[in-house]
Amino acid sequence: MKIFLLLFLLILTFGCATRNIKYDRNKILKKYSADYEMFLDNQKIDLETVYLDKDNIENIRIDKKTKKLKITQFKSAELFSMENWNLDSISAKRRGWDKKNIGMIIIDGILLTDSLKSKIRIDPNSIKLFEIVPKEKLNQNTFCGNYDGDIILILTK
Repeated sequence: MKIFLLLFLLILTFGCATRNIKYDRNKILKKYSADYEMFLDNQKIDLETVYLDKDNIENIRIDKKTKKLKITQFKSAELFSMENWNLDSISAKRRGWDKKNIGMIIIDGILLTDSLKSKIRIDPNSIKLFEIVPKEKLNQNTFCGNYDGDIILILTK
């Protein structure tokens, strides 16, 4: 009888439909983005276009029955859109940046297409490195000829 009760409790605990996981953006996108609906503080999001601060994540709950992934934060953060950034206030090195001169935006090694640029939203606290590489510096260091535009490099935590 004790063995039956022990087996029943093991099946009950491992058969739960919900579980908590740690925040690893790449693993979550790989494993859950196709099949699960994703929510950030009870608001539906597309995690492929949102970059969150991993230090601000309280928990992530996955519900296998309803196919929902719910992310809760310690403190709700304002997510900035790429089109609303003022480049002069971000870069202290040079003034007079023009968004039209930005040729490429690379976030964590992924080149953003023009259609994604308007959809990307970033928690400012998730940014580890933000650098604008001017075209003059690119043209000095490349062997392939001239490049026409500046590059924004962003690394997140």
